[in-house]
Amino acid sequence: MHSLLAYCVLSAGLYSIHVVGQDINQTIDVEKLAKIVLPSDQETRVIGGQVTTNSKLGGYLMALLYEKEFVCGGTLLRELIVLTAAHCFLGRMDIHDWVVVGGISRLDQKGIRRQVKDFIVSDKFKEEDMNMDVAVMLLKSPMKGKDIGKLALCSTALKPGIDLKVSGWGMTVAKGIGAQTLLRTVTVPIINKRNCRAAYQPMAEITDSMICAAVLGKKDACTFDSGGPLVYKKQVCGIVSFGIGCASRRYPGVYTNVIHVKPFIEQSIKTLLAKT
Repeated sequence: MHSLLAYCVLSAGLYSIHVVGQDINQTIDVEKLAKIVLPSDQETRVIGGQVTTNSKLGGYLMALLYEKEFVCGGTLLRELIVLTAAHCFLGRMDIHDWVVVGGISRLDQKGIRRQVKDFIVSDKFKEEDMNMDVAVMLLKSPMKGKDIGKLALCSTALKPGIDLKVSGWGMTVAKGIGAQTLLRTVTVPIINKRNCRAAYQPMAEITDSMICAAVLGKKDACTFDSGGPLVYKKQVCGIVSFGIGCASRRYPGVYTNVIHVKPFIEQSIKTLLAKT
């Protein structure tokens, strides 16, 4: 089975696994499967969402650049600490090429830019199964200023049906190309994990480090939302990880469960801050 990386998009006749910044293509007949996975042309629009601003969200959403190109979202936890997904670092391990941008609502804005001093990717993360898809970044100087805010780590048990907010510059249609200039946000409910596991079999295993959320066929995160936060009452409770299609009628979006990976995050913060 191919690695599940970031948001996977199916198109008729071609199975494309989309990672932010790279594509892995295998030519197979998936026309029938595409009808299940892809939303209809009318179900376009983060998908099913609306344009917003970072200040309206609370200023916690960071844009992560590698070699001056936007690749992922992130969450400001402290002035020097950013939370994101481990898969954002696949093929991007040069610390000098990373820049974190805060206080922007459009990707063409300059914002407040900070270089990265260090980062820790979970050593349990494997691209083959996307388990423990979490990483913590240390900035060289504090991220503070206008329209900058922070989120707390999740302390709420997420039950099916609870609504959370996901935001980012991701594609607004499953068949789209590239990140969007405008920031969008959408509200999605938690999906019962048993149902999510059943939906993904045999394509992927939904592990204890994952949670699922979406309005099937209508509302979901998408490619280039990766690493961004799933938010509940000013807490980051999920990290955008992967999915098959975007706003699929069958497959919910999969997020890293922050409560499950919280010990790793807290230990990483202590380790990184000890270097300041």
